[in-house]
Amino acid sequence: MPPRQPRPRHARALATLLVIGLLTTAADEPSRLRRVVATGEAAPGGGVFDRFGTESMPIVAPMNARGDVAFFATLGRGDAGEGLFLWSRSRVTAVAREGDPVAGAGRLSGFGKHPAPALGDDGTVVFAAAIAGGRAVEGIFTSHGGRVRPVALSGGAAPGVAAGVLAALDAPAINARGDVAFLATVRRGRESLEAVLLFTRGALQKIVVQGDPAPTGGSFAAFGPPSMNREGTVAFGAAVEGKAVPGGIFLWRAGRLQMILGAGDETPIGGIFAKFSERLGLSDAGMVAFHGLLKGAPVAAGIFAIEDGRPRVIARLGDPAPGGGRFSNFGLWPAVGAAGVIAFAASVDDGPSPLIVARTGADGLRRVVGVGDALPGGARITSLTLLPVVSVSGTGAVSFAVAPTATGEGPEGVFVAAPEP
Repeated sequence: MPPRQPRPRHARALATLLVIGLLTTAADEPSRLRRVVATGEAAPGGGVFDRFGTESMPIVAPMNARGDVAFFATLGRGDAGEGLFLWSRSRVTAVAREGDPVAGAGRLSGFGKHPAPALGDDGTVVFAAAIAGGRAVEGIFTSHGGRVRPVALSGGAAPGVAAGVLAALDAPAINARGDVAFLATVRRGRESLEAVLLFTRGALQKIVVQGDPAPTGGSFAAFGPPSMNREGTVAFGAAVEGKAVPGGIFLWRAGRLQMILGAGDETPIGGIFAKFSERLGLSDAGMVAFHGLLKGAPVAAGIFAIEDGRPRVIARLGDPAPGGGRFSNFGLWPAVGAAGVIAFAASVDDGPSPLIVARTGADGLRRVVGVGDALPGGARITSLTLLPVVSVSGTGAVSFAVAPTATGEGPEGVFVAAPEP
């Protein structure tokens, strides 16, 4: 399995986090594969598609309820070096390209620092980007119908923090209502504070800021990227300082914060939870999926879901993998669709494929695709990228990226696997 991703700046102090999620049964699932984009294809607006991520970050290609896919790409032979794009109804359109003007903000000067867009059900893409030629140096933006608008800009006032100024912005999430949650660094005098902020009904508001009291004691020290569902619930992992748990998983609903699981809590398989995944999955019904590192348990790690306030085991190291072999590691982040379907990448020992993508189904865990499988056009998957992550639509379709090996063999692109009816 590839090495762990270096922690982004907002999560470096987060000592309570790690990776992804699913269910337990072994079964193959025929999937219809469709190509979203591949290296060498013409890019809308000019140039050709080159790569779909950066070396230090996973390739994030989110899907929405209707099956659209948003993605980042570097470009060759054009007037822009990179951009964000949307695949909808088998057609790729440009969302935002390097150099594009944004009214009141300046010109977009790059996305590669944090190339992880989020996608709303109506096709709105939300993203973080650097800016040139304006008073701000970076911001969070939305794009819909060809119009890019700023949500928050560096240098602006930080809501809920007296004399606080937004200094850095990252990791946006969007829900079906168009609300946007994101991470921010807030500068107040000589100190910098981490925060989770929300843009809703045209205004920014604070969800939580470093130093705020945690629900079970102590104070918040750092945060993982937020996830958000249709109802406006925001889920995130956080580190806590003081005489309390060192960290946990938290939910914010309508102004109320609660911890739904803490480091040191007992697991359903014995032992205690030691650390949690940096990024969480959240369904519209409020289910949270996460990867947990365990202490004093029969295995070192497992995949869990929290429903009705209780964690249940989904998969654990050593469990049978769909299609053969046993799970030996899990991918980076949990991916959960609106209806609660969970998908992930995992490495497998003693199976026909060393790395697979799987999803939950009505009768357990099912294999979606794996290294060695044929793609449309006949090429075979040689790698699911260095840091494999996936996304899930409302119908259970799964988006994933493939890449060449370290020596250059194999295809590169973004694909969608729709389960057979």
